Amino acid sequence: MNQKYCFKSYFSQQCTQFWDNTKIDKTQKYTMEDLYYIQTPLETMPCNLRMNKKNLIMEQDDRQYSTNVENAGLELITSDFNNDQGVRITKGNYTFEFFGKIKSIFDQLKKTSIQFNFTQRYTIKKMIAKGTFATIYLAECKFTQNEYAVKCFEKRQISNEKDKKNLIKEMQILRLMNHNQLLTIYEVFENSSYIYFIQELLKGGDLHEYLERSEKLSEVKVSQIIYNLLNGVQYMHSQGVLHRDIKPENLILRQKNNLNDIVIGDFGLADIYKYDGNYLYRRCGTPGYVAPEILRGQPYDYKVDIYSIGVLLYILLSGRRPFVGKNNQQTIKLNEMGDINYDDIECSSEAMSLMKKMLESQPENRISILSAKQHPFITNNVQKRESQKSKNTLKLDMKCIAQQECVSVSPILTSRPINRHSLMNNFTIHTPRQLPRLSHDVKAIAKTESNDVHRTTISRQSMSRANLRLNNQFTNLQVFL
Repeated sequence: MNQKYCFKSYFSQQCTQFWDNTKIDKTQKYTMEDLYYIQTPLETMPCNLRMNKKNLIMEQDDRQYSTNVENAGLELITSDFNNDQGVRITKGNYTFEFFGKIKSIFDQLKKTSIQFNFTQRYTIKKMIAKGTFATIYLAECKFTQNEYAVKCFEKRQISNEKDKKNLIKEMQILRLMNHNQLLTIYEVFENSSYIYFIQELLKGGDLHEYLERSEKLSEVKVSQIIYNLLNGVQYMHSQGVLHRDIKPENLILRQKNNLNDIVIGDFGLADIYKYDGNYLYRRCGTPGYVAPEILRGQPYDYKVDIYSIGVLLYILLSGRRPFVGKNNQQTIKLNEMGDINYDDIECSSEAMSLMKKMLESQPENRISILSAKQHPFITNNVQKRESQKSKNTLKLDMKCIAQQECVSVSPILTSRPINRHSLMNNFTIHTPRQLPRLSHDVKAIAKTESNDVHRTTISRQSMSRANLRLNNQFTNLQVFL
């Protein structure tokens, strides 16, 4: 029996037909292509299907059809005639079903479409964090036992059209991200009460937590953090996206204590760059981290993220924030003025130079990402990191050789010389993965989904936390309307 989900999707599309009357560019590259078949009570018809980003293209009888499947409904189904596995795509009141070897095309479709069977696919294990609009859970896939972070939005909390548009925008932006330093989203599910983002599980905690319990970082380590963030932001900007909320709490360590692998998360305030400045939220960010031009109501571009990284660099080098007021309003005022005290910061001249260039109050004078990556503070420390890495590798290899000599080699048993090169080539380091110690009653979620399902025979074609504490001061995440 196939399941038909009886609720109106948040992403339901108004359309007068399933296939678009658009001209197909025959020179475009496809992410996949294969032969499938369409089934009706009277006949079975072959069709060739291709995927190109968000478009599904069908070739049949020397004709081509195209449709945009972004946020279309996506379901796995079974043929009523021969039990073959198939796919159902829903757009508005229209559906399209096809059958065959569907794994590869389904994997492509789920990156851009909306599925409805979350509780059949995943088990929620524990709650990780709770925000205003969303709760983050640790979940396990029932089929692979892989763990994921699930960002769960309760629909009744998204009460107005602006919040709904912001959620859709966040999902759209996350789907564009494909970089090691940026959060990965795998698929999206929906039922009558919840929307679920299936995301990469980052196990190391956020940078703010790390800084609170650690000693001051060396400039070599600081430069590595900044360099990696610049790489991630450079890719983000190449996709036309501004983050607008880069801060320690939104920078997540992929593994515990590994500062070399930090991921930029929480794209709730991100937006696609618009030349006319017509953003859903125009004046937004976290007080103390926002580029001054945003607070001044001036036009802004990608350099707002450079400023936020500059604030982070200031914190990493000084151990304090550049803008600390008695309350949010005073912090915002100081942030808007952009006057920063660089006194008593013990750092190299190269570090001071880059920090000041990134924290230029006027965006036209602010350093670009490319120039920042080529700044001596970054390039000189890259050389130091590579040199230190080589020394550490040599020390580790020699230690291994010594252990091998003590344990495995006895002059009484052998007189042959030791092959040090062979020992070094066979040496491997195994690092155990860190797992989080993360409980939550999920009966309500499971009950909601079961109530959404109406079984029928088909025989027709058819957050993040918002507080930051440094020097006993608190700053709340705010959206300035």
